[in-house]
Amino acid sequence: MKGEKKMYKLIAIDVDGTLVTDEKKLTQKTIEVIKEALKKDIKIVISTGRSFYRLEKFIDALDLRSENQCTICLNGGIIIENLTKEVLYSKNLEAEEVEELIQLGKALRLPIMIYTKDNQYVETIPEVVRKNTENLKGMHLKVVNFNQLNFTKPQNYIYKVCFIDKPEKITEKRELISKEILEKYEITSSVPEYLEIVKKGIKKSEAIKVVMEKYDIKKEEVMAIGDGENDIEMLDFAGLGIAMENASDFVKEFANDVTTSNNHDGVANAIEKYVLGEE
Repeated sequence: MKGEKKMYKLIAIDVDGTLVTDEKKLTQKTIEVIKEALKKDIKIVISTGRSFYRLEKFIDALDLRSENQCTICLNGGIIIENLTKEVLYSKNLEAEEVEELIQLGKALRLPIMIYTKDNQYVETIPEVVRKNTENLKGMHLKVVNFNQLNFTKPQNYIYKVCFIDKPEKITEKRELISKEILEKYEITSSVPEYLEIVKKGIKKSEAIKVVMEKYDIKKEEVMAIGDGENDIEMLDFAGLGIAMENASDFVKEFANDVTTSNNHDGVANAIEKYVLGEE
């Protein structure tokens, strides 16, 4: 199998459905195994659709707040150095692109959330978000009229536009999006309730390439672990792609192996198997 008996220098790990349990918690085994991997000077790169501020508790719990450790956020739109919080790479949507996507969301009658580096904006809080009290904790969510935001100002640069609703509604409305829009942006999903749109060319796999170049890491030295549609490219790109047991069959097709679920230490078990040499 591709990836066996190799020395991995970078492990890219998705968050929701992968690194954390359904209750959005780290298991003790996950914490311990990742700390063991760090002793081998491996870069543990959280790679997620989330904003950096919503990852900091995990970064601290996993001892990733150190030099030469970074995080890929907003599906690859931003890369941030964990210790200094320096932005190593960023690519935001242009103001006219944001306006186009807001109009698309309104035409589809889907609740809209837009993401700056440090905040999330809505005109009304989506019911799906309101019900998820655990997800709401610590979220920098601001209710505003989108027309009042100047998207050309750096503090209002938008990196991701998200439509949020029940999974069946997202699936139904996604089919109505024009071919022109599908070709103009990267449109994917991290969880069934979210349809996430970023600038063309922005993918977790492309962000991993930026990190690889910065730290002189080869493709065959990269391991990626994920479960969602927005993880497909990084699973396919990495020297070793590991899908979670809870991933869809479609996502699993792009992986080299399948580990246990996010509720059963899947990340820890994969790292033990391929990095720490334990079965």
